This record gives sequence, structure tokens and C-alpha cells, in this order.
Amino acid sequence: MMLSFRSWPPVTRLAALSACLMAVACAVAPKPAPPVPPRAAIPIAPPQFNSGDSRFDAFLMQARKEALAEGIAPATFDRATAGLRPIPEIMNMNANQPEFARPVWAYLDTAVSARRVRDAQVMLDRYGAVLDRIEAQSGVPKEILVAIWGIETDYGAATGSYPLFAALATLAYSGPRADYARPEFLAALKIYQQQNYALSQMTGSWAGAFGQTQFTPTTFLKFAADGDGDGRIDLWNSPADALASAARLLRERGWETGEPWGREVRLPKNFPYELADGETARPIATWQELGVMTATGDWLPSSAEDAAIYLPAGAKGPAFLLFPNFRVILKYNNAASYALAVGLLADRMAGAAPVRHSWPREERPLSREERVRFQQALAAQGFDPGPADGILGRGTRAALRRYQKAHGLPADGFPTTGLLAMMDKAAQP
Repeated sequence: MMLSFRSWPPVTRLAALSACLMAVACAVAPKPAPPVPPRAAIPIAPPQFNSGDSRFDAFLMQARKEALAEGIAPATFDRATAGLRPIPEIMNMNANQPEFARPVWAYLDTAVSARRVRDAQVMLDRYGAVLDRIEAQSGVPKEILVAIWGIETDYGAATGSYPLFAALATLAYSGPRADYARPEFLAALKIYQQQNYALSQMTGSWAGAFGQTQFTPTTFLKFAADGDGDGRIDLWNSPADALASAARLLRERGWETGEPWGREVRLPKNFPYELADGETARPIATWQELGVMTATGDWLPSSAEDAAIYLPAGAKGPAFLLFPNFRVILKYNNAASYALAVGLLADRMAGAAPVRHSWPREERPLSREERVRFQQALAAQGFDPGPADGILGRGTRAALRRYQKAHGLPADGFPTTGLLAMMDKAAQP
């Protein structure tokens, strides 16, 4: 005889009900889906470069590997190099060095022209508040900053129109500047990735410098500064950014606040010119004892800094007393004529007179063939200048000073056509 469900004891009824509910749940619950195997990643092949120059394409492929290893995103590299081809004009300039060197006085005629001095004074007035703030923060005189601005790009008027990546890649894949340009190319990629500039904005000189104060990419990564406080660094369109960046570079390279770059001086007739190599620094008192005076004939102002005598055109041209800040300007551009132009332009915009001593404009620069012959003649007479490569650097000038001193000539180390003719005549049988 079966008992009805209601007649069951309460405990028994509860247990039976729980069992039924579990059975129903098990019947309607979906079975767990089987695990989905992971999808295999499909590798994306790197782009193929087809510039028409196999060496250029090989360089880009290698540069892509190096860039990715240094944290450059593949998409960044591929955007920057899309359609890239070497620029024939830059290839020609890279391969062909000028036959004649420009004399320093011709360079200064342009770099420190009356027009450029007038424009500098306009810029000092127009950007006075910005320049005062940058000078107060950095300790670098505003005149020096404006001089760099003027000489580099004529106050932003000529920043260069070559596409930056194409220019640097053209220099980097082949030629005498490859070792310089390869790290600059990678640095430009980092700038593009960090700053998110439009590619059309990233233009520069044929040598890869850009912006109103002509920074190279590696210099930008070290010294670029936000001078206008907008949270972005734009050396192309913001004079404040460009000037603040130049100031930071000079400050961090050792600019000594309150000290001059140099000054024009007057040398006595019996001056030992072999001491005027532009590098050997001596106390001001030593130069005073040798009879060195200011260009106006006054005693030299006292200074705690040692200084060197520089003769950019030999004994017949002007003489300059150089202080450590001159060497700091050289770290911006390692050419003595450039550093001299910056200093002179800064002085002129502050009201100083032009260079007082005349330049030997009758002298003609030696051609490359003449420079090689000059070195060969020095070596033949026992004054070793080093390799006869046509580069009249420190070794050649030191050898020339020894030759001049041995022949009773002012040992200024300045090569001239007259000296070459004298050595050629001595070599004749």
C-alpha cells in the first residue's frame, strides 16, 4: 500500500523535493563548451623597398631591424619611409667637396653684414620678453642666442626644405657622411614617434639639420626645450622653443655666465706668433707682458680666465683673444669661422664697432691641388705635416710654423700662395 506524498513525514518530503530539483537542474543545464584552441598568429611580412637602388633598399631593411630593436614601432618606421628614395642632389653634394675654401673675411662679410645686424636688433626688440626670460634661466646672453639664430637660418627664414628622412637616408646609406647620418636617421625616427609631427613638417637642410636653430636629431633628443610653455617642442614654428633649445645646449656644454667669448686685440711687432695657435691658453697677465693690448690700444681688462690668441687670417689679419666660451660655441658648430661670426654678430647687435684691423683680401685660398702640394713640400723639407690629404689641419699648421720659424718668418701657421711659391722654388734643382 503506497502512502500519498502529503502523508510523508516533513523531513522525507523535503529531501525528495531537493532531489527532484537537482535532477531538473542537471537535465536543463547546458554542457560546458569544449575549449577553443588558440588561433595561430599570422606573421606580417616587412615592407619591400623598391627605390630603384638596391644598396639604398638594403640600408632601409637593415635600418628597420635596428629601429625596431631600439623601440621604434613598425608602423612608425613604415610611415616615415614609405616611398623613400635617395635624393640625387644630396648625393652629388655629399660626394663632391668644394675645390676652393671660402676665406674667413668673405664668410664674415655675409654672416655679420649690416643688414643682418639690423635684423638682429629687430629680433631683440620683438622677442625681448622671451629672450630676457631665457637668458635669466640659462645664463646665456640673448645676443649670443640671436646671433646663432641669424647665422643658422637668417632668423627662421631659411630652415631647409629637404624631407628630413629622405635627406638623412641619402647620407646614411653610402658616402663619406654615413657614420654621421645613420644614428641621426634613427634619432629622427624616435622624434617622429615621440612628438607625432606631421611628416610634411619634418624638413631640414641637406645635411639633416632642422628648425630655426638647426638642431640635428641627436642634439634635439639631448637638448630640445619647450620655450613657450605650450607643452610641445616645435623648432620649426616656435622661435621661443628654438632659442630656449639653443640656450640649453650652450649651458649644458659649459657656458660660463658673465664671461665674454673673446675680443679683438692688437699684437706688438715683435710678437712670437708661434704662441698664437688659437688653442694654447695663458693668463691675461702673460699676454700683457708680451705687449698684447685691446684693439683700441688700451690695457687688457683683467680676467680670472686664461685665454688664447687666434689669427684667422695669419699675421697680416686681425687678432682675437679667445676665452672658454668660444670653445662652447664650437660645440654648437665645430668651425672657428662660425664661432667667430657668432661672437662678432652678438657684439655688433650690442653696439660694438666692426673689426678694426683690415683683412688681407689680396690673399687667395689654395686649391685642393695646391694644398696637397703644400703638404708635400713641407714633408720634403723635413717638416712632417702628416698625410698629404689636402686638409690643412692642426698637424699641417704646426709643421708650417716650424718651417716659418726656421726661415725667419712670422710663425703664424697661415698657408699662402706666396709661401707655396717659396717652397716650390726651394725644391727646384
